[in-house]
Amino acid sequence: MRDKTLGYLLVLPAVLMLLAITLVPTIYSYYFSVHDVRVQTFRDPPFVGLDNYAWVLSNKEFWVSLRFTVLFTTVVGSAELLLGILIAVLFDRPIKGRRLFIALTLIPLGIAPALFSIMMKQMVNEFAGLIPYVLRLLGIQFSFFKDFPSTFMTIAFTDIIEWVPFVFIIVFAALQALPREPFEAAVIDGASSWLVFKDITIPLLRPVLAVVIILRFMDAFKIFEVINIMTRGGPGMSTESISYFIYQLSWAGGYNNYGWAAAATIIVFYMVTVGAGVGLYVLRRMKVI
Repeated sequence: MRDKTLGYLLVLPAVLMLLAITLVPTIYSYYFSVHDVRVQTFRDPPFVGLDNYAWVLSNKEFWVSLRFTVLFTTVVGSAELLLGILIAVLFDRPIKGRRLFIALTLIPLGIAPALFSIMMKQMVNEFAGLIPYVLRLLGIQFSFFKDFPSTFMTIAFTDIIEWVPFVFIIVFAALQALPREPFEAAVIDGASSWLVFKDITIPLLRPVLAVVIILRFMDAFKIFEVINIMTRGGPGMSTESISYFIYQLSWAGGYNNYGWAAAATIIVFYMVTVGAGVGLYVLRRMKVI
């Protein structure tokens, strides 16, 4: 009994800290969402009920940013999952210099997202960037921020380069831990590499893939650094993510309305929760996870 009490006491500080950094901001968000909270009214904001939610839901920019975010999350998340699995399967065999290649592959993970975005923005700079310079040597003229398709491709490429190593290292570790007997039996029975991958590797990796899908798609949905540094939501507001839209409402867009920002955050939270539930249900029905 004494050991159990001691265990609770040792865990208590961590629980209190977790509540302080999650529960308190959540309560404040709900409070802000039903009040007109601005710099001028911060000390005594007037109650406005559901007006903030109505304003957000009737705002065209909110739906444009949400549509872009869903598109970005779908394209980037799918590409990162596919490339991460392929690279992991490629390295899951004796290859000369494999440790060096793995170390080089993981370099983007050691760079802060904001810094990585700055580096990529400099590399695709039309006048001083390395990538445009190499393309010009090859006789290719390409503007990375000319219109929406080129801009979308640039920021998607940046995010993929940065986060494919995350998917790769998790899947690679899972592959290393898989039992070898089913693979050896399949080879003896004459199964092709594709059949082994489809009927043995993927089913055994389903629990790990479920975790990877949830983590990457949720993180891609929160995309902010790449947008803030590389495009600022442009051209126009075609690449404005939902996180950047909320940032504009609260700090940088001239609104300075924390009530609108809080309402938008809560609306997106419930949309993501419902979307994640539906997505997991569909994946289970398709027997992907």
